[in-house]
Amino acid sequence: MYGTPAVSVRRSREDSARGIDSLLWLAAGAAWAIVALRAWSQTRKVEARRRTFVVSDRLLTQVFPHGIRH
Repeated sequence: MYGTPAVSVRRSREDSARGIDSLLWLAAGAAWAIVALRAWSQTRKVEARRRTFVVSDRLLTQVFPHGIRH
C-alpha cells in the first residue's frame, strides 16, 4: 500500500514530528493567552483601585473641605 516498510516508518515519524510541532505551537499560544489575560486582569484591578481612590478622595473633600486637620 505505502511501498517499502522503511517509507512507511519515515512517514509515521514525519507525521509524529508534525503533530509534536503543532502541539508545541498550541502550547506556546496558550501560554501567551494566559499571560495576556493576567496582564489585562491586573490592569483592570489597578484601574478599579484608582477609581475607588478618586471617589473616596472626592467624598472626603466634600465632608472635610479644609482637610481633616486644621
